[in-house]
Amino acid sequence: MTRDQIHTCSYECERPACIKAQRDELAQRLSELVDFAVAAERERCCAIVYGMAGSDNVAQRTVEKIRARSE
Repeated sequence: MTRDQIHTCSYECERPACIKAQRDELAQRLSELVDFAVAAERERCCAIVYGMAGSDNVAQRTVEKIRARSE
């Protein structure tokens, strides 16, 4: 076996392929975190609308519009 075949790395590794893999993994994690935060904020806004207006028709339409922004 060659050194490349048995390579294991950590975040300190400076091989170009490892750096790219780490960058891609971190970018994916950041994207997932942002998506989670946006969804949580959207749902919090919906909860506030319901809390302020109750379950009337205007509140329901407003909540539908807020949730539609995610599509």
